[in-house]
Amino acid sequence: MDRREALPHALLIQGRPGLGKTHLALSFAKRLLCEVAQGAEPACGACPSCGWFEQGNHPDFRLVQPDALTAAAGREGSEGSDAGEGPATSKQIRIDQVRDLRAFLRIGTHRGGLRVTLIRPAEAMNPATANALLKSLEEPSAKTLMLLVSSDPQRLLPTVRSRCQAVPVVVPDVGVASTWLAAQGIADADAALSFAAGAPLAALEQADDADRRGMLVELLADPGLDPVRGAEQLLGTALPDTVMWLQKWIYDLVRVRSGGSPRYHPGASERLAGLARRTDPIRLTRLARRVAEARALALHPLNPKLFLEDLLMQYRKVSGAPDGG
Repeated sequence: MDRREALPHALLIQGRPGLGKTHLALSFAKRLLCEVAQGAEPACGACPSCGWFEQGNHPDFRLVQPDALTAAAGREGSEGSDAGEGPATSKQIRIDQVRDLRAFLRIGTHRGGLRVTLIRPAEAMNPATANALLKSLEEPSAKTLMLLVSSDPQRLLPTVRSRCQAVPVVVPDVGVASTWLAAQGIADADAALSFAAGAPLAALEQADDADRRGMLVELLADPGLDPVRGAEQLLGTALPDTVMWLQKWIYDLVRVRSGGSPRYHPGASERLAGLARRTDPIRLTRLARRVAEARALALHPLNPKLFLEDLLMQYRKVSGAPDGG
């Protein structure tokens, strides 16, 4: 029996961001649709099915994702053109996309094999959209596999999760991931991997930000931090990224203050230890909460410079600077 016939009708591929879940799902879909590969062989890459898949127009494959992701992919392929510019696109999977998917599933397969759909990120479906998908999960079409990819499966409706077979994607071995990153041209693969909490694709995507992250670390490690000048230096970086980096630094500071080792900045252990000795643990924990709350406001601040100044002033007060009160 063809092993494809033993597959469940729906798989939920889940795990932390940056582990390559979507790449895995796409590779699996391509292999299932390949007309040549047998057994554990990968997709051949040469048959008509593989050609259509690589071109993004396979008649038996359907990708469902938020418009924002589609627009971002269009910008990457436009090489500096105006593609994708304009009003903000939706970050949710719309209910009409799922309705279109249901219509697609009612059509017979074009090549007489499997029909594969990929929904990502599955948590981008609101309850109404998820309920619209439920009928297809409850009454699956013949020769159809639905792949749902999620970094936050707890946000999915329980009824959706219960109708899928979970496929967890775990953090890879540090040595393997670091070697892979080095092969991609990442200079300090170990540091990049640490900052990405072990997720290699996240580390690769964030590699271009290494210099800006380093600038922030220099500011935060300086006992004479000037919040006003620091905010001016940081204005060239996307504000949500800056706040996330600050949050990771404070997280490491909390760990070191509690007697642990840094998770995201292992190369800054001594500097973190020096700062930790001067901080009050209660005030530091409060600061961590305030910065976490600030991430929700970072997308639409009234005044980015004042927003950064306020965060840096709060940090200076807690980090033991001479004028920190």
